[in-house]
Amino acid sequence: MARRCPECYAELPEDAVWVCPTCGYTLRTPAAAKAGIVFMVLGLVLLGAFVYGPDRIGLTSGLVPTDLANLTIANFPLLVLGTFGIGAFLVAAAALKIRSEHARVAAA
Repeated sequence: MARRCPECYAELPEDAVWVCPTCGYTLRTPAAAKAGIVFMVLGLVLLGAFVYGPDRIGLTSGLVPTDLANLTIANFPLLVLGTFGIGAFLVAAAALKIRSEHARVAAA
């Protein structure tokens, strides 16, 4: 039984993994995009912790070594920006992959 596109109900060829060749519907979201979204949500959580105050989130309670806790508190803005940056990079890489697949299907 052949697979069908959920948008236009056309039969999909075996090599159609990301994009429907008939209507251009994106069939699957790459795992890199999903991981990027998770990193961006984690960045939002870290941004909330930064607004609350990195020194008040319990890093100096003794659970984490003191030097590591002080280093984390001192570099917390870089941690937040780095997390957002990694997430944005992964989402952009997945979007470029889908865009190249759209171009390949359109050229065929």
